[in-house]
Amino acid sequence: MKKFTRVGYIICIAFTVSLTLSGCTIRGVPREKINIDGKEITILSTSPSLKSEKVVPSDDFTIEKISLYNGIRGEDWLSDDTILITKENAEMEPIAVFDQMSKIRNLYSYNLKTGEEKSIYDETEYMWMPIISPDKKYIFSENVKSGNYSGLILDLDGQVKATVKEDTAKGFHISFNNAKWVDKETVIVPTSGDGVSLINVNSNILHIEDIGEMQTDSAVMVGNKIYYVSVERNLIAYDINSKQKEIVKKNVLNFELSPNKDLFAIEKKISEGKNALMIIDVDGNEKTTLTEGKMVFGISWSPDQSKIAYVVTTIDESNSGLYVMDLNSQNSLYVSSDYLGIDNGLKWSPSSDKILASIVEVKEMKAIDNTYVITLN
Repeated sequence: MKKFTRVGYIICIAFTVSLTLSGCTIRGVPREKINIDGKEITILSTSPSLKSEKVVPSDDFTIEKISLYNGIRGEDWLSDDTILITKENAEMEPIAVFDQMSKIRNLYSYNLKTGEEKSIYDETEYMWMPIISPDKKYIFSENVKSGNYSGLILDLDGQVKATVKEDTAKGFHISFNNAKWVDKETVIVPTSGDGVSLINVNSNILHIEDIGEMQTDSAVMVGNKIYYVSVERNLIAYDINSKQKEIVKKNVLNFELSPNKDLFAIEKKISEGKNALMIIDVDGNEKTTLTEGKMVFGISWSPDQSKIAYVVTTIDESNSGLYVMDLNSQNSLYVSSDYLGIDNGLKWSPSSDKILASIVEVKEMKAIDNTYVITLN
């Protein structure tokens, strides 16, 4: 595997900021501001002004409301009413993070109804890209301390259950910010040496090397097989027992495993400048094509596997934006073009009726974290 760099994440944030500066924010939209325990929350109107007139709303569900939470970065769901967030610590001096000076980013739980924040981990340390275990008991996060990068598994009280560190002197790098939960106690993270590491809450760490060079620095595990996208842009399945690999699907740019681990949603290149969002099974058999466009990203399955949220850019730019599709009827609901700048994917609530999206926006030439919660009915 190529040596990991974090430049891509900085570029992604810079791209998001440039979108905002060029006008990719929710402008002219009716909004109602409410106050919860001294914290201001904005409820955006869900009138047709948020939707393209060329796109027919879904008959399966509609948008009940869109809530904006300023100054926090929504990371994942702890429950239907509580999210995991990170936010900058204004009291601490900047530190070197990802090859630039940045404010320390702390980890909190945040109650959407009351606005209550609860610190989860040491506020003197930088936490990045935290993800919640399927049973909502553990958090995996990248930790930056004194220029060193580590992966931590914490319980919800902030107690460290497992730690794995990079060893840059030996050329061992770990892509902590692309970790995925395999089950309720184990995460899989790509490493240098064309391999992955499996990290368990009991501090058991298994390094599996030489499975193949990855293009997207992201891998998932189903049974005894590890799936990833190769540099040749093929979806590969590597069997950890036989140490053999096979091509599951060619021309794959990105993929997301379904909650039941029986399907993949893939972005497949079908021609120059044209990609498709498709559903395939774990053996590569095509089930259906959901949409086509210049690019599809932010692909996210609902926990009950009944819906998929995604962002697509199209030749007709008025149809670019965030969509939610019911997989049974394949009716899609167009939400808005204002989510082209999402910088942490889309995250579904446990009940499958809310979507979390974070966007870096610009106010008075300063980048601000904002979190949107889209509620369906």
